[in-house]
Amino acid sequence: MKNRYIYSVVAAALLGIVIGGCSSSSMGSRLVPSLGNAIHAGQAPRATTTYTQIELLARPAVKEAFESFANHSITDRAEPYADRTLQSQIGTFTEAFRSKTIAGALQSILYPNEIKIDLSQNTTTAAYLGVESGGATGSKFGGRALSDDIIDLSLGAIFGNTLSYLGVADDHKEVPCLTTDNVAYQSKSTTTFPYIQSPL
Repeated sequence: MKNRYIYSVVAAALLGIVIGGCSSSSMGSRLVPSLGNAIHAGQAPRATTTYTQIELLARPAVKEAFESFANHSITDRAEPYADRTLQSQIGTFTEAFRSKTIAGALQSILYPNEIKIDLSQNTTTAAYLGVESGGATGSKFGGRALSDDIIDLSLGAIFGNTLSYLGVADDHKEVPCLTTDNVAYQSKSTTTFPYIQSPL
């Protein structure tokens, strides 16, 4: 019963994220206000329904690493391609301790705040930042695998020499103690939804 309840909560949360993430600039930034307004297959959405986007977090750790907390609310309500606050702060934060070249590379890789996939690739193996890195993180398909260590990949790019492997000039200003959170992936994937084990 407990597991069924957890799955129901996860499914409800994912439904809200999926429907809320399917907005375009013509619809504005929106999120389902309640599960009572959920759209059923083949049913057109009500013209009077209004949605409010309350979160924008495609890339974990990016806002947390680069933005001041006061700016999270601005970013949460911005369109991925119109978030000049995040784009600017990636550069400002990085230039405080890394080269302008590294800062510019991070801006081009981590902005816009979305996860890219390349459907032309003849593979189904996901790899976080795979499109942006030309396959250096595992495959050129991109996306995000459940086992991808997103935080370490991000920290390695920000504080380590990950970008030098991609041809960006090394500024030799790495901060090795900040390149990992020292938390390994310990979950086991399953073949049924939600494809991860119950919380430990």
